[in-house]
Amino acid sequence: MNVQKQKSGTYRCKVYIGKDETGKKKYKSFTHENKYECIRLASEFKNKQNMPTCKKPLNEAIDNYIESKNSILSPSTIRGYRIMQRNAYKSIIKKPLDELDNIVLQNWANENALKYSAKTINNQFGLLTAVLQQNNLSIPKIDLKPKTKTIYVIPDLNQIKTIIKIVQGENIEIPILLALLLGLRQSEIKALKWSSYDPDKKTLLISGAVVPDEYNMYVHKKENKSYASNRLLDVPDYLCKILNERKNNKSGDEYISNMLPSSILRSFYKLCENNGLPKFKIHALRHANASIMLINGVSDKYAMERLGQSTPSMIKNVYQHIFDDEQKKISKKLNDSFNELIE
Repeated sequence: MNVQKQKSGTYRCKVYIGKDETGKKKYKSFTHENKYECIRLASEFKNKQNMPTCKKPLNEAIDNYIESKNSILSPSTIRGYRIMQRNAYKSIIKKPLDELDNIVLQNWANENALKYSAKTINNQFGLLTAVLQQNNLSIPKIDLKPKTKTIYVIPDLNQIKTIIKIVQGENIEIPILLALLLGLRQSEIKALKWSSYDPDKKTLLISGAVVPDEYNMYVHKKENKSYASNRLLDVPDYLCKILNERKNNKSGDEYISNMLPSSILRSFYKLCENNGLPKFKIHALRHANASIMLINGVSDKYAMERLGQSTPSMIKNVYQHIFDDEQKKISKKLNDSFNELIE
């Protein structure tokens, strides 16, 4: 780029911007005391001139993106996108896509950092990225809220015993035990049919899921969350006994549990509160199941298969936790070993 030093001592760069009505060439000038800063300003302007433009508002662009992927995205994913569309982009939702530069989006990220977790903001920016790419626009470079370690509240071994006891005879007993003893997701529990249970072989076929769509209507998906989620599980004797009793007494019910996940959670919260337990989420029982497999020496491969995970990283980094009591036992064992060495 041509840069000239002027008599005043400043530097000047010109960027060609087209021709006027008479056909004369037009330029935009940039001046600065620093030569390289002058070049930078002119280069930035030139790059913007060459960038594709799109005056489509973000709200419309998100609609177009979801519609274009409607047959590929799951109902729960679309529901999540619609929630983000309504709540996460309020300050920029009406802006044209070509105005979403790094400054605008950095301000947006700063605002959202005050009310959303790092994971949520990453998901929000992921949707923005997909929308911009679909419209052939470049992705601005911005800094997002740094990730922090998530603290999961899961029941310890004594609390697990209490949970099994307090749900006995309750209408949520089977869904709670399915989450705790088999590590099932709520969407998998809702989808389970009696035809999936084989009382003779004591097995349960996990396939499909029931999830809410963008209208909060529950939709039965034939496909599960991933190919690894379809699996055949051996059912513990304790749960088999309860399933057999319920199966014999059922009156034409197709599904093992007819309760909505939200109803199960409310009932479970109430039971926990009445029995001096923290308000554990249903998903915390899945985490507890993974942790029990860990302390019993179950290999990652089998833990992955039982939980329906396709990669070991999720098992290690998210689902497997160390119970405090077990940690103390290990610490004491190590301490005793060191004491013996020292003596």
